[in-house]
Amino acid sequence: MNRQRLDIAVVGAGMVGLAQAALLAVRYPQFQVAVLEAAETLPEVAPDQYDPRVVALTQASYELLEEVGAWALIGDRACPYTEMRVWDAEGTGSVCFNSRDVQLPNLGHIVENNVVVDVLRRRVEQLPNAELITGFRLESWWRDCGQWHLQPRSDRINDVEGSERNPDVLRARLLIGADGVRSRVRDLLHIRCTETNYHQTAMVCVARCSEPHHHTARQRFLREGPLAFLPLAGLGDENHCAVVWSADDELARELVMLDDAAFALNLEKAFESRLGTVEEVGERFAFPLRARHAESYFGPGAVLIGDAAHSIHPLAGQGANLGLQDVRVLSEEIGRALKRDLEPSDNSVLARYQRRRRGDNAATLKAMSTFKSLFGAGELHWRWLRNTGLSMVDASPLLKKRIILRAMAV
Repeated sequence: MNRQRLDIAVVGAGMVGLAQAALLAVRYPQFQVAVLEAAETLPEVAPDQYDPRVVALTQASYELLEEVGAWALIGDRACPYTEMRVWDAEGTGSVCFNSRDVQLPNLGHIVENNVVVDVLRRRVEQLPNAELITGFRLESWWRDCGQWHLQPRSDRINDVEGSERNPDVLRARLLIGADGVRSRVRDLLHIRCTETNYHQTAMVCVARCSEPHHHTARQRFLREGPLAFLPLAGLGDENHCAVVWSADDELARELVMLDDAAFALNLEKAFESRLGTVEEVGERFAFPLRARHAESYFGPGAVLIGDAAHSIHPLAGQGANLGLQDVRVLSEEIGRALKRDLEPSDNSVLARYQRRRRGDNAATLKAMSTFKSLFGAGELHWRWLRNTGLSMVDASPLLKKRIILRAMAV
């Protein structure tokens, strides 16, 4: 591949960036696509332990991964869940969603984040018109004659105008920023980002419980934040779950300081022992929760996808799926541009992508913030409202079906 003559450069080799590169390379074999990643190596998959960071992939995301040839590589590390149970810690309201409600084999799949990244990396490396370039830390750029000149951070580069003479400087017709919440591409485009601080911290780990999960995802809404146990598969039992516990910052700080045994006891109590005893917890990770939304998704010849454009509260597990929807829509708009003999970087193409995605993403961000506020409210009337609402949904097969089908389409 001629790195001086790229059609599309994707900055960021996370799940969304790799998926974007793979989908473009599969659908449009005439394109030369490269993924630029600052890190020298990508996370490895341990054959004998789970990654605590997981994604709940919807049917739409499954179909995208299948199209690019990645799904078959995941194998038994994808855990299909057939049921989802949600209940309020302060009342009797609960709802159970079952795949039988929509005559489908499952509601989605829980997959470890590093497993998805690994299989997408392998697919990109297998495709003849795609390439993964690691160790490329984007330092600066300039645009000339409709192309981006991308300069990595390197002591060897002194002549920034010498892209023809310097093999480290890449050229591309379209630049896609998939480089996460602290997006370098977004900063270089001077796109502002609104931010909402939830004043909560998400703690993730893998827990082994005394009772099997039976391929059911469970979430309990506590006043301090939601607690989810998500089923895992691939290591020979049904007793391992990925735990996502979002808690107010003060409580989270106390929980993070506990040793494993004390944390497991607190976890079991918070979850009402729904899966019996929490026998063991793995390494824990914690990160602050903030919602972010870019004021624009594109600039001249460049576009943002995934967390570079938007990030949300994890209570509904939709962050990765929203990013993969960005991937699908941007690919469709680039295909439309080809049919109209337009450059993929044409402003009209990127504006159509923004129109199709920004409104939906904004609505989802708003909904997550509303849910967070509703389930964090302790006043009696709010508790009555949410418990009544959960019970009403559970009693309405038609409403449950609509909610399931809407969620699976993301």
